[in-house]
Amino acid sequence: MCVSLTIERMSNQQLVEVERTLTTALVNWSVASIVMGTSIALTGKRRGHKQITAFGRQTAAWGVVDVVIVGVGLISQKRRGTLSEDAAQSQIRKLRKLLLINAAADVGYIAGGIAILGRSRGKKSLFRMGPGDGLAIVIQGAFLLVLDVSQAQRLGSR
Repeated sequence: MCVSLTIERMSNQQLVEVERTLTTALVNWSVASIVMGTSIALTGKRRGHKQITAFGRQTAAWGVVDVVIVGVGLISQKRRGTLSEDAAQSQIRKLRKLLLINAAADVGYIAGGIAILGRSRGKKSLFRMGPGDGLAIVIQGAFLLVLDVSQAQRLGSR
């Protein structure tokens, strides 16, 4: 009985710790992206630099999306409460799978950003985006990839 309780606490604790890390990192990244992106966009606009403006705008937009993701995650966590051992293990597997799927999407963001950068060098924009947009997308994708993979590794293979 005592061993079962300890395992249950570890599973719940492991899940809560990873979720806390994800939430904290993404909130900090979001706030920094919104504040810095807005500042960079306004500076670029004031100085007449379209690509600096685009970089800032794209960075701020990603920050807003990240805040929404955090909000949805927090609501889900609040509704869930403390889990049994089986439920915690199941939730850990689901979160790990989600993080790995997100990591694949992050690689796609990086590739998309690189494609935008490459196309814009030849003066052919992709989706009306230029190098400022592409660079912002690469940076965002790289951060998210590191975050998603590192937290999936913390959850191990279950």
